Amino acid sequence: MIKDLLKIALLHMDVEYANPEKNLDNLVGLCRRAASRGAKIICAPEMCLSGYVHKTIGSIWDLAESSSGRAAEAISQTALETETFIVAGWAEKAAQRSVLYNSAFVFAPNGTLVCRYRKVNAETRWAAPGHASQYNIFMTPWGAVGLLICADSYHSLIPRITALKGASLICLPSNWPDSDGFPELLWQQRAWENGIWLAAVNRSGRENEIDFSSARTMAFDPDGSLVPLWSDPEDERVKILDISLNSKGLFDDRRNQRLESRQPEFYHRVYGNLAAVRDLTSCLNLPQPGWLDFHALSPGQNDCLDFLTANFSNFRAGSLVLIPLGSYGTDNLERLSQMAHSSKLTIVGADLAGGETQYFALGPNVKAVPTNLGQSLAADTGPARVLLTSLKAMSHPEAALAAAKEGVDLVLCPAQILDESDLRLIALRPIEQLAAAACSLNCSTVSLIPLGHGQGRGATVGAGQVLTYVVDTRQTRDKRFQDRVDFETLFGPRANKLVWSNDDL
Repeated sequence: MIKDLLKIALLHMDVEYANPEKNLDNLVGLCRRAASRGAKIICAPEMCLSGYVHKTIGSIWDLAESSSGRAAEAISQTALETETFIVAGWAEKAAQRSVLYNSAFVFAPNGTLVCRYRKVNAETRWAAPGHASQYNIFMTPWGAVGLLICADSYHSLIPRITALKGASLICLPSNWPDSDGFPELLWQQRAWENGIWLAAVNRSGRENEIDFSSARTMAFDPDGSLVPLWSDPEDERVKILDISLNSKGLFDDRRNQRLESRQPEFYHRVYGNLAAVRDLTSCLNLPQPGWLDFHALSPGQNDCLDFLTANFSNFRAGSLVLIPLGSYGTDNLERLSQMAHSSKLTIVGADLAGGETQYFALGPNVKAVPTNLGQSLAADTGPARVLLTSLKAMSHPEAALAAAKEGVDLVLCPAQILDESDLRLIALRPIEQLAAAACSLNCSTVSLIPLGHGQGRGATVGAGQVLTYVVDTRQTRDKRFQDRVDFETLFGPRANKLVWSNDDL
């Protein structure tokens, strides 16, 4: 059976700096062309009227408009005439206040303004931040669509909360040049972990010192797969995304499957406000920070304990050694404990021999510590507080953030096999302000907290190898959280319901 397709147009357009009249005319023309190609939802890049790079409020003040100015009128009329939803953004001048916002607006096929979103992680030089609990959902005949802007996709809770509100698709106007596969990896993860579609609309051209020629417009399906876009043969700026609808003519997503395993009762540490804490070590009673020698074993087809023994001489006293998930049993655990104590190591992993996963941390320098994070094990060893837990638990960003606010330096996920989505998960979880590592029979990986607005450093090795890395827990104590969070949605009645569908909306 051929499924119905919804066409969404993503306008990969150049934006001329400080020329809103020309940019508006350009936008309206592209919207009309997209509609002629069958698009029902049309999305433009971030700040598509005035340009993006404004270093002072003075340079953008006269370019800003209200939500009912000339631009709004023109786009509203275009939406009405083309019978489409149009998403477009500009510097919004708030009514009765001398405040500007980086905003995006949605105009419905009847011409009405149905959604306004103000960027939360806004440009500090000129824009006020949007409110964390603003309603960023608009309804369509195909289901609920969420609206975010560029960097608000970086911190995981804003996309997660948007999914909890019922969004099956996130439209993401952006101005984000590519850098070593970033933000593609990020957007892929946000789609996968929430089980929703994500359409990121970038721009081209150059603006002041920023070159957008590498910026890519792209879309991901609910499994995190990159979806091919096709370009209008007469205008490559119009990129068309075809979304398959289900038998009811609604978005076909995986949101329920992803969200139903949430455990909000274990995430309440997310509430913690640590912004004013200058010494996390004393505040959270953590071990004194320093250098930690970390090793993760991927034995491949070799016996894990034999592989560990063969590499034992490479581990210095005080090292932390992570081994894969396995059925070790009492005798082998005793053997591991003896090895750890005799060589003054900490050996950590998970045992399946009893039918349920049991995490262990063995060695003379291990001190178990309480944790509120469900089936997991927290311990202090050397200069680090570590958390042993599952990849499934870490698939929810709330769990990682809660662990970081408990003071965890390094989260460890022993597994049997790691796939591409697991490697991506470990690569990006450090955005939540803790280092992350996983090991399995086929590979091991580690990633550190990013120093800027990107992906942290790390390493990955394959089967039959030992990953060796040094983690500086002085850096993992320098945590900088994004605390503008809509807690009512994150932990409220709908979040506790966990699952709600397009039929509920």
